[in-house]
Amino acid sequence: MRYVQVKWDGEIYDRVSQTFDYSNPPFPDPEQRGGDIVGQIDYTLIGKTITIDNWSVNWRDELPLRLAASYLTQCLYPGAKGYVFRVDKSAYAFWVSEQFFPATNDPNDFLIG
Repeated sequence: MRYVQVKWDGEIYDRVSQTFDYSNPPFPDPEQRGGDIVGQIDYTLIGKTITIDNWSVNWRDELPLRLAASYLTQCLYPGAKGYVFRVDKSAYAFWVSEQFFPATNDPNDFLIG
């Protein structure tokens, strides 16, 4: 099980670490300070298939979830390198807006991105 978290603490950082998550003190550098978790995507990676297992958002809209989905699909595991994403059909409208499409007409099947 892996996850991507989106954090917010109200401050704009000079630098943002894209590699490491140092969310707890005593790390003093600005890019290593944590904040409130406003969105999270839990996923599993098997070969080149990423399955989004669960997601949550603690924000006034779905922006943190969009940021996490974009980071997963465009930065960490880009389709150009052969990665395929799949997610169940709950929150159908959201995932379709993020360019995921039904694999088949079966309602129990996945959305593929």
